[in-house]
Amino acid sequence: MGFTAQLLDDIRAQLAPDQASLDEARARREAVRAAALSFNGGRRTFASGSLAHGTANCPVHLRDKGLDADCGVVLDRRVYPWLGPDSASGEGPNEIVEEVRFHIQNEVGRTYPKVEVTTTKRAILLEFHEPLSSGQDPTVDLVLGLDRLGAQGVWIPNTETNEWNASDPEGHTKLLTGEPKSLRVTRARTIRLAKAENKRVPDPLLCSFNIEALALMFVAPRSGVPLALVQLWRDGAVDLRARLTPDPAGVSAPIKCSDRHAAADRFDTAASRLEAALAHDENESWVRQQLAALWPEFVAGDRSEVTKARALAALKGAAPLSVTTGGVLSASTGLELKNPRSFGTSR
Repeated sequence: MGFTAQLLDDIRAQLAPDQASLDEARARREAVRAAALSFNGGRRTFASGSLAHGTANCPVHLRDKGLDADCGVVLDRRVYPWLGPDSASGEGPNEIVEEVRFHIQNEVGRTYPKVEVTTTKRAILLEFHEPLSSGQDPTVDLVLGLDRLGAQGVWIPNTETNEWNASDPEGHTKLLTGEPKSLRVTRARTIRLAKAENKRVPDPLLCSFNIEALALMFVAPRSGVPLALVQLWRDGAVDLRARLTPDPAGVSAPIKCSDRHAAADRFDTAASRLEAALAHDENESWVRQQLAALWPEFVAGDRSEVTKARALAALKGAAPLSVTTGGVLSASTGLELKNPRSFGTSR
């Protein structure tokens, strides 16, 4: 394994949520799903979003911000025949969203007495105010859905306009978690790295779901993570210059982007950096220089240094610094890089 792949693995290690927060986020999500299903007319619930897709990031130095878990509840339209734009009455979502919010507050509050339940544009947000020892306090977003009559997907609320919009969160999860496993794993790792690069600026040009949609289109089978990233960025740049990214489920409108041409330029720049690293994969200093431009918080100048993310985590008490057996200054979650061997040489 060359230095590029090793450093990308180490970046992912710094991005990965810790197991305790994953377990707690899932437990809270399941508690919300159970409460939602007990609402009158609850038909089914589902998990969605990055946690369900296997693409969640929770950087080691930002663990105190916690994870967010997404889920949804679909109501039985036989119980609520007046709801939805394809019903006779065409009633909007705001009243039923408030009823579900009140129900969720009462039900979830039995287990989490400090929970605060509010309504956002698309969902019901639960903030639990019960942080873990690490400081993480996972939140949950619950979206309300109605099966569309004679069409794929569900209607979800827009509470700002009191209207329903078509979406297919269940379909998105099926696409991103489908077989084969090798492609699913490579794609998820690629997405997590691309999401981190996208968020290295204060105002990212793309939403995370846009990156997931492009990865579904362009990450090919039997490609390792470095080449999959190049594919995503190069082919994604071409596609963004031509159009807004379509919904991978074919239900919603194309995904909004503040400036798709600037996003395409950013993709091309990132691809060029990664290609430059791969062209001299045996030169650790060169590879670090190229990758540090894309993930500055997660790549140190050389192996004797600690990344900015790990240093900040150590200051917060989340990842104490140490010295490895090889004399390398590192953090407890760090990976010590190995010198890559040329093909055909003995181990």
